[in-house]
Formats: sequence, structure tokens, C-alpha cells
Amino acid sequence: MGRWQRPYSLDAATGFAMLGLVGVVGFATFLAIVYVRDRPVPAPVAILFGAWLVVCAAVALRQAMLGVYVSAGGIRSRTLLHTTTVPWESVTAIQSGIATIAGLDMGRSAIIIERTDGAPVQTALQRGDLLRPFTFRPELGRLATWPEHYDEILATLRAHHRDAQPRHAGQIGGPARPGTGGAGTTSPSAGVGRTGVTRGGPTADQRRDLHALTRQHQRGALTDAEFAAALAKIQGTREG
Repeated sequence: MGRWQRPYSLDAATGFAMLGLVGVVGFATFLAIVYVRDRPVPAPVAILFGAWLVVCAAVALRQAMLGVYVSAGGIRSRTLLHTTTVPWESVTAIQSGIATIAGLDMGRSAIIIERTDGAPVQTALQRGDLLRPFTFRPELGRLATWPEHYDEILATLRAHHRDAQPRHAGQIGGPARPGTGGAGTTSPSAGVGRTGVTRGGPTADQRRDLHALTRQHQRGALTDAEFAAALAKIQGTREG
């Protein structure tokens, strides 16, 4: 169950464009060297040319691996230079936000993973333009897919996040029940347990879930009906 996979169909346009660009540039460079030298390529030049092709191949391979992966344990974002893995229990929302590079607004939307520690993870998945070939924005290190495909990916990732929440809630709620079996009131000074609250109040985990749920609802990740159902579930767990 720890197998990582992309839960969406790939946009092959970006990958084939990148591989085609590397091939064309490499072949053009080779022809230019042969034309200028008009004799077999010297060993130093051949070595340099080979090293350049290796770098291009490595970049193209990493470009092909860009995207968002999911498993039973969490969600993983692969960009050109970084791979970030976030457990499901640390994910508060998966939403569409502003795509930036080096702090500059790219004028696009990107899928962003919101974490409980407040440090969002910007993925390589971006909403592309209908006239993408005529835009002058760098595509290396990002996957600018069509708007319909982008919306489909966002909905799929949100569905995986919602499916993972009941599993996580069950793992958290299991050990907390023994405290309700007539063990008496907890002493306010005995702040050693991880619940550490007065009788009848929410536990620390429930407060965290309520906070995450409210943030998702405010950002539009949950509809009013989904928010009410999830809130009722948390309140029912507390009363039980």
C-alpha cells in the first residue's frame, strides 16, 4: 500500500515537446560543429558534446517525472529540483493558487498543497493557456496542462485527500476512548497526556481537525454540505 502513483492521466504534450527540443538542439549543434570543422570532431569537443547530451537527458528524465503522486500514507510533489513528501495527516487542503517562480507571479494558477505547519508546497502542475505555444513563459520544470485537465487533476487529488481523512481519523480516535469509561475527572495540573483538556471538551487532535476543517471551508475546498457533514462527524466522535 506504500506504492506511489500518479492518479491522473499524463499530459504528453509537455514531455514530447521537451524531448523534441533536446533532440533538435543536439542535432543542430552536431551539424554546426561538423560544418565548421569540416573534419572528424576532435576528442575534447566530442567529450564536451557527450557531457552536454547527458545533462540534457537527465533534465528530460526529471521533466518526465514531474507531477504529484499519492499513496495510502501521503502525497508527494516532484519538481525539477525538489521532491517533497507530505503525510496525509499534515495536509489541510489541496487547492489552486498563484504560480510563482523565485517569488514572481507567473500569471498562472498552480496546484498547491497546504500543510498544517503553514508552509505550502507549490507543485509543478499549472493551468496552461488555450494558446500555449504563443506564450513566452519558461515551461522547463513545470507542467502547464490544459484547463480541463487541470481541473480534473485538482478534483482527483482532493478526492484522495478526503478518502484519506477517515483512515487518519480512525487511527487518532481509537486510543482516545478509554478516558470516557468512568475514570473520573482529569486534573488540570496533570497536563501530561496529549488530550490534557477538561471533561467534555474537545481533545487536542479534535481541535486541530476542527481548525483544518474550517480552513478548508473558508478556502472553498469543501462545500457547505461537506463541511457540515465533517463537522457533525467530529462532534459525534467527541460526544461518544
